[in-house]
Amino acid sequence: MYGNGRFGLTLLAGALALSGCTSLFQGKQYQFPRQDEPSATVRLKYESGTNLDAMTFNESGCYAGFTPLPYTEGFIQSPVAVDKELVLTYRQTVGGKFCQIPFSFTPQAGASYTLKSGYWTEPKAGLLPIFTFNQQYCGLGVVKKIGSQESIEPIKQLRIKTAFACLRFVE
Repeated sequence: MYGNGRFGLTLLAGALALSGCTSLFQGKQYQFPRQDEPSATVRLKYESGTNLDAMTFNESGCYAGFTPLPYTEGFIQSPVAVDKELVLTYRQTVGGKFCQIPFSFTPQAGASYTLKSGYWTEPKAGLLPIFTFNQQYCGLGVVKKIGSQESIEPIKQLRIKTAFACLRFVE
């Protein structure tokens, strides 16, 4: 009667979304460390249109879902598990510009990781020399702090590799 049951499925999905049941749509949630477990802290100064998500994977290494890291007092900040690869996706949308960077690193116990993001442009030549335009780029860096020691944390920028029924994040 309503498109072979599509109306009922759409209605159910809408009701779940409005009821706050977002984990259904986000898939497998990231397991944050308990207070009695070793952890590190990831933080990013919040700006309008900014998201930072922890990615999760199944036993086969295929993408299983994401968990938005919480926003409090001007920062996106969260404790994260240590001594295993953490895959995050940084996203920012500002004035029609969209930046998305999936990346990973392995947090160390007791460390604090502050993410720094930025935009820049470089002139690019068009087909004819008079038709130049500015190519826009976005980037991300991670500053690791343990006690009073700060250093640049090497990260792996990732890309999504698609395969039949499996999305993987690869270097």
